[in-house]
Amino acid sequence: MKYIIYRLWIISLLFPLGMQAKVRLTSIWGDNMVLQQQSEVTFHGKASANSKITIEASWNHRKLTTRSDQHGNWNIQLPTPEAGGPYTITFSDGEALTLKNILLGEVWFCSGQSNMEMPVRGFRGQPVYGSQPYIVTADSKRELRLFTVKRDWSTTPKEEGITGHWSELSPKEVGDFSAAAYFFGDLLQRSLDIPVGLIHCSWSASKIETWMDKETLSQFSEVQLPDIGQTKFDWPAGTPTLLWNAMVNPWKGFPVKGVIWYQGESNSADPALYKKLFPAMVAQWREFFHSPAMPVYYVQITPWQAEGKDRLDRAWFRQCQLELMQEVPNVGMVTTTDAGSEKFIHPPYKIKVGQRLAYWALAKTYGKEGFLYAGPLYKSHQLKENVVEITFEHGSDGLIPENQKLRGFELVDEKGNIVPAEAEIINGSARVKVWNDSVPHPVEVRYCFRNYMEGDLFNNAEIPASPFRVVIH
Repeated sequence: MKYIIYRLWIISLLFPLGMQAKVRLTSIWGDNMVLQQQSEVTFHGKASANSKITIEASWNHRKLTTRSDQHGNWNIQLPTPEAGGPYTITFSDGEALTLKNILLGEVWFCSGQSNMEMPVRGFRGQPVYGSQPYIVTADSKRELRLFTVKRDWSTTPKEEGITGHWSELSPKEVGDFSAAAYFFGDLLQRSLDIPVGLIHCSWSASKIETWMDKETLSQFSEVQLPDIGQTKFDWPAGTPTLLWNAMVNPWKGFPVKGVIWYQGESNSADPALYKKLFPAMVAQWREFFHSPAMPVYYVQITPWQAEGKDRLDRAWFRQCQLELMQEVPNVGMVTTTDAGSEKFIHPPYKIKVGQRLAYWALAKTYGKEGFLYAGPLYKSHQLKENVVEITFEHGSDGLIPENQKLRGFELVDEKGNIVPAEAEIINGSARVKVWNDSVPHPVEVRYCFRNYMEGDLFNNAEIPASPFRVVIH
């Protein structure tokens, strides 16, 4: 027995490198992945200490080389050409590691809280309407690939440790994937006819602060940063930096085209703080992905009764989200007045949400024309005696329904009373007139400005108008 142990010890001294020779990659890289076309990808991983590493991609068969440091860490930049595939990428420090079935195309990072997390098959007792045909017809031959990041948190930034894998489409993979993200990617891939990769990275009930880094949040005295030595948290998804550190930071070096974001319910109690944090988060993520103008398309939180359907807390938050679209460059917001649920915070209309996100991307990121991509948005108003005439953007083809009274409009009188208002579309235009004969001098006009309120103002693409509140001057 002692002789055997002695031989094993001798072998370990003679061949320490050989036993660890194969290049290792962090788990964000794998078979079936999609890499962003026409970008520079930074691969990183482990190998033997001080070893030469080569990388060769089958799209051009050029060999690139780098060396690992004394701890075996290495990284290398690989330029990618235009969309195509499938390809292989081979890494070697003497023993080859080959990634197979790689596509080049458009990669989108999809993040947020439970309404982004809600899978195509729905939550228990909370379906996604119309999703079943998408699940049963999932086709592995399609150039659409999926990656779901498993929940994790950390008080310090991680370089690796992501749990997940790249997958081709199958009924199970599609059914388990984020519904909002999948329906976005499905329409995007069909429209562009090139490969699309979706990275789903969300956590139910998460706050925006937990998706931001320490350096960015240090600018805000209202945000209390966690103790990095703390080992337990009652609410990791509500604690600043924790999800960024563990679920996003390991994607360093992985270029993406843009971000879709469905989050806000957990921050709805403090829209003033969100108004400051969202621009900071967008700037931080753009710097992280080395894309100063990276598009970010987000979803306005849907109508829901919360603590009472006539309360205004979520109405104020939607107003915040509406105003952010005017203040942060290269972002767009999906309107959801028709996609909420009075009783459930997880509404079943995720196909609408995902496709409307795709409209924004196709129009503003990919330059496609000939269709409406946004719902009617308040632009300006005029007061004519006691009638307020409101002009909307994204209504150039007209607004609907014409020739009937609209629901959801209210006026505020000089005493601060909120009263229902009559409203009609001015025929053939992008204007609506709003009035109440008992209010001679309205001081505010509001549309669907409640936690849960049904309105019926749309444009010809059947995209709903955003809720709004405006003071009349």
